[in-house]
This record gives sequence, structure tokens and C-alpha cells, in this order.
Amino acid sequence: MTNWHADCHSLRAMDEKLQYFKGNLERREQLQDAKQCMGCMHEGVLVTLMDGTVVEMTPAAEHILELPSVGANKRNIHEFCVVQDIYDDMRSLAARDTRSLNRSLLVLTGTGKKKLLNISIQHTADVDGGRLVHVFQDCSDLRTMEQRLLQSERLATVGRFASQIAHEIRNPLNSISLNVELLEDELRNSNEEAKGLIGSVLRELDRLNDIVSEYLQFSRFPKPNLKRGQIEGVIREVQEAFRPPDRVTFTVRQAASTPSVWLDEKLLRQVIDNLTRNALEAIDGDGTIDIETDVIDRFVVIRVKDTGDGISADAQKKLFEPFFTTKPHGTGLGLATSQQIIFEHNGHLLVESQEGKGSTFSILLPI
Repeated sequence: MTNWHADCHSLRAMDEKLQYFKGNLERREQLQDAKQCMGCMHEGVLVTLMDGTVVEMTPAAEHILELPSVGANKRNIHEFCVVQDIYDDMRSLAARDTRSLNRSLLVLTGTGKKKLLNISIQHTADVDGGRLVHVFQDCSDLRTMEQRLLQSERLATVGRFASQIAHEIRNPLNSISLNVELLEDELRNSNEEAKGLIGSVLRELDRLNDIVSEYLQFSRFPKPNLKRGQIEGVIREVQEAFRPPDRVTFTVRQAASTPSVWLDEKLLRQVIDNLTRNALEAIDGDGTIDIETDVIDRFVVIRVKDTGDGISADAQKKLFEPFFTTKPHGTGLGLATSQQIIFEHNGHLLVESQEGKGSTFSILLPI
């Protein structure tokens, strides 16, 4: 009997060991499958021990954090967190409630650059006390994709609307202009007041024609013909053509050399022309307009800076929306078109401004 109990105890122990090893094998197979899947995901995935020690990292995570997995192994995730209190709150929540979803976290990459990530943390229990699985995306990429999609849809709708309205207006507008010119000929010998009134009407008609032409141009927005080239020639053409009044000092400071980028020279010049004209209109009295070029990270940067009135924080939020303008007679299409052109270059158009302290518009073109 004693031997039978001993044998049963031994069998149970062996079965428990078999189940343990089977569980370990299944976990390893699952981990291997997960690693293969995670390597294909757009999101970065990073696995740590409960104390934050990094044990696994996917290629996407390496790219976002700009750190090879070899260098990250055995490092602690706290080393990447700029604001550790936020991460500690997320980690505590995940440990208590299994998961912490969709929080923004500022991290320091392996190259010393700061990035804002959208991150979720999942707690998985195992024999070693558990793991924390971090799934994250670069917020700048997400916001850029969303912004570009919304802007493209918005501009497509506006383009159809603008085309229809412009065609409806152009014919009667041309007829009115012709009849006013005929009336001007009839009243050539009339008093100066009548001539002044007719001249005023013709000037306003010309302005309306310009607006209609701008709407039509916007509705026929061309796709850029991108070619590999340098920005120096485009900047030089803008510099030669731009003639501000004497009260405004205009300077161009180009970097010693910049890498080639994909660009449509004609459309890029259109953007810079628009930004310099806007800068000039923002300056009351004396002031300066500067064009600068630079290379930052993986972008060639073109900055148009002015010492004008600046742009309010509320206006900056709507600045690139079609038909929004801060000018008395603006159409609100210039900056919307400029942003779309830069989007088509796979770049970014950014603004920094304070009221009374001028504005800086930055064009970022990927190298």
C-alpha cells in the first residue's frame, strides 16, 4: 500500500512536471508566433519585465525609438521616459487592471531626439512574475496621416464647389466688365466724378476676376511632377523675382550645402512666393523678411521669417483651412493650397507665431 501511494505521488509529480514543461513549450511557441507577427506590425512592440528591464523589441519599435534591439537588451524602459511619473502611473494601472490604454508619452530616442508616442500597456502573467507588453505608435506619423487625409478630402470638396461657382460667375462678370467699359467710352467727356466712379467699378471688377481666376486655379490643382533636385535654384529664382518696398529688408541665408530632394520646382516656388507675399502683407511700416535653409534630421528645411504683426493662437488653428483668412480681401486659399502642395511632396508646412513678434513658416522636405 505504501509503495502504491508512493508510486501515485511520483506519477502526480511527473504529470505536474510534464504539464509545466508543456505549458512552457506552448508559451515559447506562442512567443515565437507573436514575435513573427509583431515584426510585421506598423506599431512598435516592446516587452519588459515588471521592473522595466527590456527583454523583447520588434523592428518597428527599433525604428521608432531609433535604437537597435542589441543596444536595448537589458536596458530599462525608464531610461527612455522623459516624464517618468506618467509612465509609472500607466505601469501601475496595467499591473492592477491588466491593461492601460492609449496614453501620450514623451520619450527620448537613442539619438537624443524627443518623440511623442501613443502607447498602451498590457500585463501578462507567467511564472517569472509577469511581463509588460508595450504597444506604441509615433504620434507625429498618426497626426500627419489623419491631417493629410482630412485636408485632401476637404480640398477636393472645396475644389468642386469652387469650380462650379467660378464658372457660373465668370460669364456675367465678363459681360458687366464689357458694358462698364463701353459706358466709360460714352462718358469720356463727362465730369471727373463720373469718371472716378466708373474707374472704381472697373477696379472692383478686376479684383473679382482675380478671385474667380484663383478659384479656378485652385479647382484645377495639378499633381506635382516630382524629380530629384536641389532647392538652391528655386530659392534663387524667388530672390530675384521678389521686390519688396525699401521699408522692408529682404535677406536670403542658405546652408553651405543641402542634399537633393524630390520636388516640383514650379510648385515649390509657388509656395515660397505665397509665403513671402504673406510676410510682406503682415508688416506695417519697417520690417524684415528672411529666407533660410537648413538640414535637420532627415529633412531639408526652408524657413520664411517676418517681423510682422504675428498670428493669434486661435487663428493658427484654422490657418490652413480653405476660405479662412485674416486679410481684408483674401480668398483663404493660398495657405490651403500651399499646404497641399507640400503634402504632395511628402513634406510638412508648419507655422510658429506670436502676436506682435512676427511669424516663421517652415517647409520640411524629406531627404
